[in-house]
Amino acid sequence: MRYFLEGICATISQTVSSPVRGRNVTLIAMASNLALLLNLRRSAEEEAHKALGEAAAARLRVEEEQQRLDSAAEEARHALEQETKRWVAAPAPAFVGDGLQRERYRQRLTAALALTAKRAAQHRQGPLDQAWAAENVAAARFRRAREERLALEKLKARQEADQHKQTERRAEDAVSDWVHASHERRKPRG
Repeated sequence: MRYFLEGICATISQTVSSPVRGRNVTLIAMASNLALLLNLRRSAEEEAHKALGEAAAARLRVEEEQQRLDSAAEEARHALEQETKRWVAAPAPAFVGDGLQRERYRQRLTAALALTAKRAAQHRQGPLDQAWAAENVAAARFRRAREERLALEKLKARQEADQHKQTERRAEDAVSDWVHASHERRKPRG
């Protein structure tokens, strides 16, 4: 009986008279608006999570390119060091042309090292920093979307708890009114 009365009280609390005579209209409850907003927040969080994943993947690709550039610079440095060691350990060339040829080769290695080191530094300061910044922005947006969703879920839970308490109170009041009305009242003696 109690559950029946709770359902009736809940239905009555959500209906109001229509301007059309004799009809009642059920209003869209605040909870459904809150649920709609919660669905929007969840989809925003999912989009932010997807954007964060894309930003992380882009950063990983840029880091791989940075590693490739750093390894190319390291190889150029190693080649220059090896040629310098050979230059120092080698006997003096018999012909001047041989000495010039070795010096030009060492200069090309030095230029290659400078070029690869410059490319690595430019990549580190440009695309790599931009990728890190983009990932940080995406992470902040994801955290903000998650916090908004959690706050809305907390509000919805609080509202549902309040609504449940109110429904229980109404049901108890209806039961007490029913019990009170079912007892015969004695008229005061006067």
